[in-house]
Amino acid sequence: MEHKPLPEDRLTDAAQQLIEQAVILAGNRPPDARHLLLALIRFAEPLVRSAFPNQNIKALEEAIAAELDSPDSQLAISYESVIELAMRIAKREQHPQTDVVHILKAIAVLAGWISREEIFPESLLMYKIGSNVTEQARQGMIPKVVGRDREIELLMEVLCRPINPYAVLVGMEGVGRRAVVQGVAQRIADGSAPQPLRNRPLVMLPQLFDHPELMGKLIEEAARQNAILYLEPFETFLSAPAPQIETLRMEFLSALIARRVPIIGAVSTLQGLRRHINRAPDLLKRFQPIEVCPLRANETLVVLQQLATLFNEQHQLEFPDETLRKIVEVADEHIQHRPFPDKAILLMDHIAGRARANGVHKVEPPMVWETAGIVTGLPIGAGEASMLESLRNLESFLKTRVMGQDEAIETLVRVFSLKIRRLDLRPERPNGVFLFVGPTGVGKTETARALAEFFFGSRDKMLRLDMNQFYEAHTVARLLGAEFGYVGFEQGAPLLDFVAENPFCVVLLDEMEKAHAEVHKVFLQIFDDGYIIDAQGRRVSFADSVIIMTSNLRPEKAMGFLRNQLTLEDWRSAFAEFFAPEFVNRVDAICIFQPLSRETVRHIVRERFLNQILEVYRKRGIELSVSEEAIEWLVERGFNEHYGARELERVVERNLLLLLAPHVPTMVEAVSGAPQRFTVVVEQNQLALHRETRLPT
Repeated sequence: MEHKPLPEDRLTDAAQQLIEQAVILAGNRPPDARHLLLALIRFAEPLVRSAFPNQNIKALEEAIAAELDSPDSQLAISYESVIELAMRIAKREQHPQTDVVHILKAIAVLAGWISREEIFPESLLMYKIGSNVTEQARQGMIPKVVGRDREIELLMEVLCRPINPYAVLVGMEGVGRRAVVQGVAQRIADGSAPQPLRNRPLVMLPQLFDHPELMGKLIEEAARQNAILYLEPFETFLSAPAPQIETLRMEFLSALIARRVPIIGAVSTLQGLRRHINRAPDLLKRFQPIEVCPLRANETLVVLQQLATLFNEQHQLEFPDETLRKIVEVADEHIQHRPFPDKAILLMDHIAGRARANGVHKVEPPMVWETAGIVTGLPIGAGEASMLESLRNLESFLKTRVMGQDEAIETLVRVFSLKIRRLDLRPERPNGVFLFVGPTGVGKTETARALAEFFFGSRDKMLRLDMNQFYEAHTVARLLGAEFGYVGFEQGAPLLDFVAENPFCVVLLDEMEKAHAEVHKVFLQIFDDGYIIDAQGRRVSFADSVIIMTSNLRPEKAMGFLRNQLTLEDWRSAFAEFFAPEFVNRVDAICIFQPLSRETVRHIVRERFLNQILEVYRKRGIELSVSEEAIEWLVERGFNEHYGARELERVVERNLLLLLAPHVPTMVEAVSGAPQRFTVVVEQNQLALHRETRLPT
C-alpha cells in the first residue's frame, strides 16, 4: 500500500527501516500508529522498555495485535499524523533528522499517554512567566559569556550535588550574576555541561506570584520537566511584606527542595543573605554562596566588543576598538558607584542611543566624553580638559557665593580636585569627606549648596540631614530603613534612596556632633568603604558623592582666644575629644570658617542680595538704588556675633522686598512717563522709598 513519501534526508536510517517494517506489518492497508508501535516493540524493544518502564511490553504487543482490525482503537492514528508530529518534535529538540525515539514520543502524545506540554513546554506556566535560558542559548540569543569560567564551574558543581543542589550568587547589582547563569545555560546547550545537567531546561523566573495554586503548578512543572530554576528576585522573594506571605513563600521553597529541584538565587551581599538565613535557617543554609566579583577592565572590553558586533549587525552602528577602550577608561574613572561590566554597558547603550537618534553610523571617542557628561552630570563633555577648566573656575565661583571664607574654600577645592579626578589612593571612597567648622551663619551650608550647583548641575543635588534628629541609638533604623513587615518600612531610607537615585551629589550632615555614637559608626563605614548596606540588603554606593559634615564644636582655647587665631590642630584636637579616633582619621580635610566681620557682611549685602534685586528691577526698566545708610541698617539687623549672617536673608526679604512690593505698579507706571529714579533710604529709623524725577537730557 502506498503512503505519503518523505524526503530521505529528513529521517535517520533507523527511522526509515522502522517505517518499512510498519508498511510490511500493515500489508494491504495504510499503516498507522499501531503498526509503527508494533515495529518499535519488535525491532527497538529496549527503547520502548525505557520509555515505559512500568509496562508489560509483551502484554502491550498482544493488545495492539488484537486491535489491528478495530477502527475504534485508541491507536488508530494515521501514519501521516504520527510522522508529522515526530518531525516537529525532532525540530523542537534541535535534531537535524527524525529518529525512532521521536516517532515513539509522537505516538505517546497522540495516544494521550504523555501530555503535549512535556514535549512542547512553551505552554507551561513557568515559560509564560519566565524564560527558558537553555533554549535561548541554543538559538544563539545570548552573547558568549566571558571572564566567568570559575563562577560557572562552581555553579555547575553545586547544581550536580545529589542532596543540596542549591546555590546563591553573591554580588552587587550589575556585576554579572545573570551572565553566570547564562554561561551555565550555554554549556547545557552546547553539550559541554556535566552529564547530570545535560538537556535540562534552565528557567529564569523574574517574578513570582503569591498564589498557592500558581505556586503548586510551578512546583509540579519544574519537577516534571527536570528544570533548574533561577529565582532572579531572590532578595525580594525572601523579604516578604507580610507574615502570611512569608509563610507561603517558605512553603514554596520547601516544596521545591523536597522535590530536589535545583535552585539558583542572587543577592547583593552576604550580610543580606545572613539576615534572611536567620529567619529561615533550615532552608537557606542549604544554599551554597558563590561570590561574583566585578570584571576587570580588559575583560569588560571583550564584553563590549561582543556588543559592538551585535550593534553593527542589527543597527549598522560601528564602535571601533579605540572608542570601546575609551568607554572602559571613562567608566572606570568617572563612574564609581556601579561595577564593571554594568557601568561600561550602560555608557555604551547611552552612546548608541544618541548616535542612532542623530544619524551617526560610526561612534568616535569624543562622543564618549559628551555622553558621559550627560549621564554623570559632571563637567567632562569635552574630555579631561573640561574637567580641569571647571575645577579652575570652581574656586572663584565659591568665593563669589560665599564671601570672607577664602581659606576654607581653598582647602575644599584643593582636596576635592584630587578626589574627583581619582588621583587618590582609594578611589572607591567618597569624593571627599569634609568637616566644616566654625560659628553658625558664616556660609558652611551655602558652600555645600554652591558646590552641588556648580559641579553637579543643580542645588537639588544636595541633601541636608539635621543630625540633631539622630541623637538616639535606635535612629540608625531611620538611616538604613526598616525590614519588610516592620514599622517604618514604607518610609524607606531617605538618605540611601537619595544617593541611589542621585549618585553624583553632595550630602550635608549638619551638626554631626549631635548624632548618637551608633550613627557615627554607620557613617564610618561609608567614609571608609564607600558604601553601606540597608535593611533589605541593598548595597548603596557613596563613591561618587561628596560628604560634608558641619560642626559647631569649639576648642577650649576659643574661650580665651579670638576664633581666627585658632589653628587646624586646635580644631582637630577638639574634634578628636568628641569622636572616635578612627572616625577622625577618615576626614579628608577640615575647612575652618572664620567669624564674619561687619565689612564682609556689608559686602554680602551689596554683592549677594542687592545686585540680584537691582537686576530684577532693571529688567523692568526701573532704576533702583540703595543708600549706604540703608545698607548699614540691613547689616545692623541681619548680623550678630552669635548667629553670624544667618538672619540676613530674612531681614532683606521682610524689610527691603516687602517695602518695594506695593510700589511696583506705581514704579512701572512712572517709567512709562518721565524717567524716574527710586532710592531706598532710612527715615525715622525705618527703610523708606524715595522717587526722584529726572529731567530729560
